[in-house]
Amino acid sequence: MAALLEVQNLVKTFGTVRAVDSASLVVEPNTITALIGPNGSGKTTLFNLITGYLPPDSGRVSFRGRDITGSDAGSLYRRGLSRTFQQARVFPALTVQENLTVAAGYSWGQLFGRRLNRSDRERVSELLEEFRLGHVADLFASELSYGQRKLLEFAAVLMSSPSLIMLDEPTAGVNPVMIETMEHHIRQRHAAGITFLIVEHDMTFVMRLCNPVIVLDQGREIFAGAPAEVQNNPLVLDAYLGS
Repeated sequence: MAALLEVQNLVKTFGTVRAVDSASLVVEPNTITALIGPNGSGKTTLFNLITGYLPPDSGRVSFRGRDITGSDAGSLYRRGLSRTFQQARVFPALTVQENLTVAAGYSWGQLFGRRLNRSDRERVSELLEEFRLGHVADLFASELSYGQRKLLEFAAVLMSSPSLIMLDEPTAGVNPVMIETMEHHIRQRHAAGITFLIVEHDMTFVMRLCNPVIVLDQGREIFAGAPAEVQNNPLVLDAYLGS
């Protein structure tokens, strides 16, 4: 089976700092793949290169067998590659329901001047119910708790019916109940056929949920394998503990 996402020798430098150093990785279909590594290892920069928020200096990214290197984030979203951010990116001046509506492809102007078609309206309602956001549907996103904003962002990326979702630290800063909720939604969507690539620092969460685990250090992959193998790999231990 062909890889869903393939990264080949990506490079990104900032001045004299080589943040991503010939990084390569593969995400197979129907997996929940973790991308881990110590602080400063280049995980978020790599995410930004893959999803079009930063241009690579060199290297190649392919999605579903097509070269997407340097593609803008909007076109990737429409192709089925979506992502979240460490700090949830939602529209604070729009309501929860309006945030989902915009994610369906409606502009702000259309939001107030055009009725949603039936399928989009049903999709919004389903996601509000699934993510238990129905009771806050008419609140502005700025009024939500931090965890609720993370759930809203997750729900919003699902409006594009993605085949790959890249989550950047989905459990950071949230309480244990919200971590369980996030894990439930990931498992549920994975069972429905969505592939995940997850940057995460909570190793308990990673070891419980993800397989395989890719380890990044100093901007490049140093190991990829099953969770049990990663925990005992000397290269990984050295990257985290230093030598």
